[in-house]
Amino acid sequence: MLEEKMVFEIQIFHSEGLSISAIARRLGIAPNTVKKYLTKERCQMEKHSKLDPFKSYIISRLNEYPEITSVVLLKEINARGYTGKITTLRVFVHSIRPPEPVTIGRFETEAGQQFQVDWGEGKTIIGGHETKIKFFVMVLGYSRMLYAEIVEDETLQTLLAAHNRAFEYFGGVCLEGLYDNMKTVVKKIEKHKIYNERFMDFANFYGFKVIAHRPYNPQAKGKVERMVPYVRQNVLYAKSYDSIEELKSYLSEWLVEANNRLHSQLKEIPSSRFEKEKAFLRKIERFYPIRKVETRVVREGNRVVYRNRAYEVPAKVGQKVNISKDGNMLRIYLEDKIVLESPLDVEVRSLNEYEKFLGEGI
Repeated sequence: MLEEKMVFEIQIFHSEGLSISAIARRLGIAPNTVKKYLTKERCQMEKHSKLDPFKSYIISRLNEYPEITSVVLLKEINARGYTGKITTLRVFVHSIRPPEPVTIGRFETEAGQQFQVDWGEGKTIIGGHETKIKFFVMVLGYSRMLYAEIVEDETLQTLLAAHNRAFEYFGGVCLEGLYDNMKTVVKKIEKHKIYNERFMDFANFYGFKVIAHRPYNPQAKGKVERMVPYVRQNVLYAKSYDSIEELKSYLSEWLVEANNRLHSQLKEIPSSRFEKEKAFLRKIERFYPIRKVETRVVREGNRVVYRNRAYEVPAKVGQKVNISKDGNMLRIYLEDKIVLESPLDVEVRSLNEYEKFLGEGI
């Protein structure tokens, strides 16, 4: 008896016009076997199908959400009383919409070698209103173990915090991370790429190598590129939630399901492969501290004011700088480069002295 997946492939190839012998060659089975299952399917279709009462609902969902998956539709019609197989549903869905586009190619890496990162966004219904949602995705190259979380923005601060939570989820860090040329990672694309210094400090803290693929080449990180629409379709698309908190809770529960599915390319379960991979991850002794960053505008005299103290910085008047405090140490960044480090107890010009200084025109 053939597996359900192969029966589905027979039906799809037949719907695309392939002959019985061509289908048999592609699947490596006897032509008589192909004929037998096609005849069986025709007999079943002539009878009342368990899917018939749900076809109008499926068509309406596909009209509203053309990219909705058969897996999502199966959950929805199961809740409405459908007791048939997903194969029947997949054949019907395939018959009423164009075939899916060719997926992006991927390359394989060793266990613990690489993770891939990307941002994603989509729309869903929150409290009755269509809402744009941003999310962060990280996938381990070997096992395809997936982590995703809802984010408010795509700032460096958010990127670092999401990495921390992903590393905690996986219980370790790979040897290298693969990114596109997001500005929080790559500042400039010239003959040699110039990387964001604060992000490189983060990478050095954990000891992973940063790799950014060449521009306009998303195929280089095809594993995570495929996961972005996968998260969108299963968590956001055609869904509705009462609140962001409910959405986050659903995403957390769905990750367990996603990591325990049979991977279509590997023919293995990601969580099972992860059991082999986690021994190769670098263990985390402590997490990178994510500090609150404040923004200041450089004033006359090239000074920045913080807590009633004025600090001179190598920056032009009107430029914006970022300030972070780590214990007793103050750091001032200009375009993510540290331009001043100063202990807070060091004598600096007070605000009154600075204002007097400005008044005297010194």
